[in-house]
Amino acid sequence: MRLRFFPSETRSLELLTSLAGVLEETLDITSQLLGPDRPDPFLRQLEGLEIKAGDLHYALLTHLRSSFVNVLPREDLYDFSRELHRAISSVVGAAPLLPDAVDAKAITSERLPELLEILRTQATLARAALGGLGRLESLEEAWLDMLRLGSRARRAQRDWNLEIADLPKASTSLKRKVLADELGRASEALASFADRLGHVLVKES
Repeated sequence: MRLRFFPSETRSLELLTSLAGVLEETLDITSQLLGPDRPDPFLRQLEGLEIKAGDLHYALLTHLRSSFVNVLPREDLYDFSRELHRAISSVVGAAPLLPDAVDAKAITSERLPELLEILRTQATLARAALGGLGRLESLEEAWLDMLRLGSRARRAQRDWNLEIADLPKASTSLKRKVLADELGRASEALASFADRLGHVLVKES
């Protein structure tokens, strides 16, 4: 069966797709903090993106409260927005710790760029899924890919935490743990997004 959506209502999907785009941009800028350039301009850009994400999240909530016809139940749309917003906030929270993590004297794990790459791919899939809610087949593909990437992210997170446990200096270990936890929360948010996508597939197919 085809998804039982109302194609005339697009505002909620536009807001969600924009929010997923902000997550992509957030991860792109965060990845640049791994390079040699000064971090301050990137951190300021990230602060602006977090504000933009909050505005989009609020705009969706306002829209859902005032709309009578939506492409999906309001709870599903709100959950998608909440998890994307949570992922953005977690990545922005991790960003100030990245310059220290890549300092020449610091111990840097290969898990860090790996996890950022996984998150970036998940964000792209989330945006594609939101843009393809009317096409069941493409939605299933995005859902399956997000599940696979979620498993990869959990393994990377586990291995990173094991590496952190072996660090000799307590202060270094604590900073890496905070960084890993922030990115872990972003990964959990996207895993919840994928889970909600699965619920939509079950209910609407």
